[in-house]
Amino acid sequence: PIILTTLGAVGVITTSIFTGKATLKAKKLIDKYEEDNECKLTLKDNAVDIVKIAWKPYIPVMISGLASITCIYGAHFLNKKTQASIISAYALLSEQYKEYVEKSKHIYGEEAERLIKSEVARSKYDTTFINVDTDEHLFFDYQSMRYFESTFDNLKRAEDFVNQEYAASGYVHLNTFYEALGMEKLENFGDSMGWCDDENGEYHEIKFEHERIVMDDGLECFLLTMNPPTELYFL
Repeated sequence: PIILTTLGAVGVITTSIFTGKATLKAKKLIDKYEEDNECKLTLKDNAVDIVKIAWKPYIPVMISGLASITCIYGAHFLNKKTQASIISAYALLSEQYKEYVEKSKHIYGEEAERLIKSEVARSKYDTTFINVDTDEHLFFDYQSMRYFESTFDNLKRAEDFVNQEYAASGYVHLNTFYEALGMEKLENFGDSMGWCDDENGEYHEIKFEHERIVMDDGLECFLLTMNPPTELYFL
């Protein structure tokens, strides 16, 4: 895709250059025809004659233009193919992950999942970058693996806003939640992940959970979890 896009861009520039040169050549041909036949050609009255006289200089333009279009559409096709492969891979991994979680719960119980998530949050804890305001609480977003500070009121407003957007439109982006919360958007996948209605068009509320954990230094933190994005969103 990168090569084809580059060739397409070069082709657009080349086509523009060829067009300028072809126009000068075409004008000379028309001027010569008018001089030889002692007439004046106008685009309004002699469009067909002008095309017959001046079409040959534009052959390189047409070739370059068609090549550029082919490269651009080729890059688009390959990008779509890549996206489809990524979507299929995500769907497969998502199903495997769900099955793994369910089996883990069945074998080790709900407590095991809670302990694993708590340990993940602790492993990413760094006091160097955390300075909790006295009016706010420390949260760890398990979806983006990021710490953030907020009040429970602000968090609840953001959660309600996301569910309202979801209910109104039938889908909502993950970045919508982070923007409502005042966090930085996820550039890599925040706009391509989210939630949508199921196959029957039914809305299922996004459930947010806040589990209290305590870090090794005694600092209180709340583990924020939510419904994972549905596969339907990616189809």
